[in-house]
Amino acid sequence: TAMLTGHVQNGEHEEALMLYSRMDKEGVMPSYLTVTSVLRACACLAALEPGKQLHAQILKCGFGLGGSVGTALSTMYSKCGNLEDSMVVFRRMPDRDIISWNSIISGFSQHGRGSDALDLFEEMKLEGMAPDHITFINVLCACSHMGLVDRGWFYFRAMSKDYSLIPKLDHYACIVDILSRAGQLKEAKDFIESITIDHGTCLWRIVLGACRSLRDFDVGAYAGEQLMELGTEDSSAYILLSNIYAAQRKWNDVERVRHLMRLRGVS
Repeated sequence: TAMLTGHVQNGEHEEALMLYSRMDKEGVMPSYLTVTSVLRACACLAALEPGKQLHAQILKCGFGLGGSVGTALSTMYSKCGNLEDSMVVFRRMPDRDIISWNSIISGFSQHGRGSDALDLFEEMKLEGMAPDHITFINVLCACSHMGLVDRGWFYFRAMSKDYSLIPKLDHYACIVDILSRAGQLKEAKDFIESITIDHGTCLWRIVLGACRSLRDFDVGAYAGEQLMELGTEDSSAYILLSNIYAAQRKWNDVERVRHLMRLRGVS
């Protein structure tokens, strides 16, 4: 189990599965920690078949779905895109903590089932479980995929107002993504300039990418210049800004951006 866990923690997921197979052949019975680690490896590899086999062994060994085993199993199914089985495991868990709820909400949100993710969030609140920072990241991502601008703002403000949670950079990024996807690029620009936390280049990159798709050259040029001023080393930012100026036939600005790229050694 120590070796398995070490492999998983270091991202060597295939080695962990091979070691578990060897352990099984030698007749060594797994523990709760063993199966939890192997399920994490299956989730990271999106290895559904080994995950199903491990599920059968969990039932055979009589571990049940309590604690970390149930959460790891539900997460494995959702990471593999099998949301139905993930939900079956989640519903059968005797006790569900915040980690379990975050896992199932994240699974539905990441696979484009935003409406189900938000329904689960409301159910979680009805059961008296207080959300944490990770919960709100998942909820805001669901709003972004569905284009729910007003609802996204509602949840963002509820963080501090109702749960005394101070928004972090990831939450600000979610709001910028929600606004950008909805085509509200000026609002996204104004929002970035209104916040006080150090966000580096993260938020302007989101806006710049959206401006290219929506062909908003004015906001795009502004976002790109902000990234240049911050000294970004992301080559795509230089290329996007150069293309925006080229589309406007501002050839001097195109050359200036490319010169800056060469000067900073960005390839």
